[in-house]
Amino acid sequence: MKSVDEFRKQLNYDLVGVPPIRSFEGLPPGEHPLSIFPDGKSVVVLGQRIRRGDFRAMEEGSLWQNPGRWLTDFDNVVRLIEDQGYECVPYAPMDAANMPKRPVRDGLCAPNGVRLSIEHAAVAAGLGEIGYHGMFMTRQFGIRQRLGLLVTDMEIEPTAMSKDGVICDACMECAKLCPLKSISMTESDSFEINGKQMRLGAINANACRSCPNGVCGDSKYFAGAEELHYEIVNNQIKGETRSKFARGGLPNRLAAACGRACIAHYEATHKTGYKMPFRIHEPWGFRPDEERGF
Repeated sequence: MKSVDEFRKQLNYDLVGVPPIRSFEGLPPGEHPLSIFPDGKSVVVLGQRIRRGDFRAMEEGSLWQNPGRWLTDFDNVVRLIEDQGYECVPYAPMDAANMPKRPVRDGLCAPNGVRLSIEHAAVAAGLGEIGYHGMFMTRQFGIRQRLGLLVTDMEIEPTAMSKDGVICDACMECAKLCPLKSISMTESDSFEINGKQMRLGAINANACRSCPNGVCGDSKYFAGAEELHYEIVNNQIKGETRSKFARGGLPNRLAAACGRACIAHYEATHKTGYKMPFRIHEPWGFRPDEERGF
């Protein structure tokens, strides 16, 4: 079994974690990482810091720029693993033409039928936690990181869970500064991943999807695009409107009002090394039912 510290030193990523396989026990096949590579022995979660400047134009309201939340290019990692005689399958499902709609073998999911929660795996790997707003946070960068996942038959030692306390202090700035009030300040659920206890506010997912304050959907060709796969019936989105644990079912909110509120609060309470504070103006925000043009 390869040491996780040795493996981490070979990679040029800010975050590298290996969750224990047992942390996925109980998940249905469509949410289990080994469904994409049944012979896999290790799940690897990678993270890369998102530059703070990627949020500056949205914070100023000058340019509509949405930093992506998923890593999609793993060529260097795959080459490293395969050079050692092992295989590696990155998680990046695509809607391919002429793809069969049924499983190719009994007991398997249909091709591209696996919808993994990369955040779930990242928490299980000890890299961070899910904040009250439903976004993944780390001690190093708050919400400012992209995540990716791959499965390999190389056996890698799992990383240990962090014991340095909670990251999200439930300041409620995300809920207070959401113009649509889509994050409840009073209704929440507690949940656990690999022994890590977290608290998630109830989120009105339909309100998030209509938010004009920096929300965007991920490309359907990349992992985490579940929010683009909902069904419309009588001009309404079919399904639940509130999330208990958002397994990627919410749009990308990193640069939205809630995400930027989290960045501002996190940097006001942590040393980040930046010479200028992130928030230098009063935050802006609109409601689509009150402002023209949305």
